[in-house]
Amino acid sequence: MKVVITDHHYTDIGNALRALSDAGLEYEVGACRDEDDAIALGRDADAVLNQHVPVTARVLDAWPRCRAVVHFGKGVDNIDVDAATERGIWVANVRDANCDEVSNHVLALVLAFARGLFIYDSEVRAGRWSYRAAIPRHRLAGQVLGIIGFGDIGRLLARKARAIGLDVIAHSRQPVDAEDMRFVTLPELLRQSDFVSIHVPLTRETAAMIGSHELALMKPSAFLVNTSRGGVVDQRALVDALQAGRIAGAGLDVTDPEPPRQDDPLLALDNVILTPHVAWYSEESRERVTVEAAREVVRILRGSAPRSAVNPGLVPRW
Repeated sequence: MKVVITDHHYTDIGNALRALSDAGLEYEVGACRDEDDAIALGRDADAVLNQHVPVTARVLDAWPRCRAVVHFGKGVDNIDVDAATERGIWVANVRDANCDEVSNHVLALVLAFARGLFIYDSEVRAGRWSYRAAIPRHRLAGQVLGIIGFGDIGRLLARKARAIGLDVIAHSRQPVDAEDMRFVTLPELLRQSDFVSIHVPLTRETAAMIGSHELALMKPSAFLVNTSRGGVVDQRALVDALQAGRIAGAGLDVTDPEPPRQDDPLLALDNVILTPHVAWYSEESRERVTVEAAREVVRILRGSAPRSAVNPGLVPRW
């Protein structure tokens, strides 16, 4: 059986490739840039490992042997999951690979805003030495962190946030069993929170879910943090809110598009911290996400269901 890797940006996937070869699978590593490249590479693939290249219904129809598309990571917004399900193809991800890293990245951004680090850093570099450059600062304990989406990352973030004194509230579109969490509506969360952190996948339902109306509900002193997908936030509305001072700032690990264009107004705002979609990253996370994705392929091709199925309950085509 053959496994195709359409694309990846990792520095090292050697152990993932060994997991495939140790299972007796052939593999081919590509550098696909678009659908046509993926179609050509995957025509004889029994399973596909994928990162950024779109996997659409058109692509899936050109892969007649394909039993599974496994994503290097968690977000599968570049894969047409419905089309795969209709064709009896498993879609899987690695849901627990980087929860620690992402939750820590969120807290790093929250602390940077809470302590005014980006302001103090630029002031010191400019030769000015005064705490007054970023006043007022308020004690973090007792401030409110609102978490939108309460999956694995949201749960871990809540535990860590409480440990440094934050009060935590959450909004979830699906029922969640968490006795120690206070769930509120999205408008309530936006009105009450000093920091808002987004943890939802990009879907038709969540696209631009944070727009001008939602931003207007936030406190002028509040900060928005997004480590999910750029398209969840209406970026033009966010820029308008930041420029007008309707919210205090934003920490963005994701943008729409990625990377932002050089003339993107986000780049000119001094109340924005931007990182290059790196919240997932540590060497340990890179190793786990690549190897576990390969192991999911092995499970599926041996006739088992994946550990982390995006379309559970699938009736496989083979």
